[in-house]
Amino acid sequence: MIERTPSAGLPIHAVPAAAVRRAERPTATLRIEGLVARPRALTAAALADLPRADLIEDFTCEEGWSAPEQHWRGIRLTDLLALADPSPTARYVRVCAGGYAVPLPRDVAAAALLCDELNGQPLTAESGAPWRLVVPGGACYSSVKWVSRIELAAEAGDPSGERIARARAGLAPAEADSLEDATR
Repeated sequence: MIERTPSAGLPIHAVPAAAVRRAERPTATLRIEGLVARPRALTAAALADLPRADLIEDFTCEEGWSAPEQHWRGIRLTDLLALADPSPTARYVRVCAGGYAVPLPRDVAAAALLCDELNGQPLTAESGAPWRLVVPGGACYSSVKWVSRIELAAEAGDPSGERIARARAGLAPAEADSLEDATR
């Protein structure tokens, strides 16, 4: 049986100590860098005035579990990226937490939210605080917890998030290749 969070029904995974410390700091910083005219380092206070959006959908993982009707709330990634003035040559948005990175084509990133609330409550460290990426209809591994950096790039780069998820799910490379279509 999978242990789940009471408020969201999402499985509880081990939380890295650095993520717990970061989630507990009131001054956690989100960096936006790469192919941008104005690299940024933003705190939650700096993000507070940006428009908020909601997404309600089932959250399903390739590992075989699902949490129905999750209500995510956060900032549209496009609104956030506009603060840094992305270059037209930036075709990908790489959302990172430590060494975990998920590259998204810009059109996919346009629908994504950088969330700080889940089911009417602030995110907990277990759920990805201070910020978690949510891609509507995206693969579970694209829902990056503990987001600390967003990089705009011309190329996708290493999809470490997908590699880690494939290994964790025990998928062979041939089986896992079908997951790539889930975020396109």
